[in-house]
Amino acid sequence: MEYQLTTEELSRITALDAEQRYAYFIQAVVDLQQIWILTDDEGFVLVSAEDERCVPVWPHAELAEQWIEGEWSHCTAQAVDVETWLEKWTSGLNGDELAIAVLPDTDGPGVVVLPEELADTLISEMQED
Repeated sequence: MEYQLTTEELSRITALDAEQRYAYFIQAVVDLQQIWILTDDEGFVLVSAEDERCVPVWPHAELAEQWIEGEWSHCTAQAVDVETWLEKWTSGLNGDELAIAVLPDTDGPGVVVLPEELADTLISEMQED
């Protein structure tokens, strides 16, 4: 069964700064084995951050769904299992020269990392568990 965040957990996570959200994201993805993205009829959505085109990612559906409004009101949250992310998405995003905006909030894109850097961090954390 999918893990559901409580209102308190949502509030606690959204109150974290970008570095704290990044650390939370890594641990949650390692624990739950999923990365959430937003998709529409044309594929996954992109944001601009630090002169990079980025795929925004979240560790929980509820956090991703908070972004489904305004220009993204037609989007849906979609889970990508970690194995698929590491095997296919990392090389695909590298090839498209895209970065990753980890757990963005209303103040900014969160921590922006290259696909290979995120993959290395996730693999390292999974090996420690």
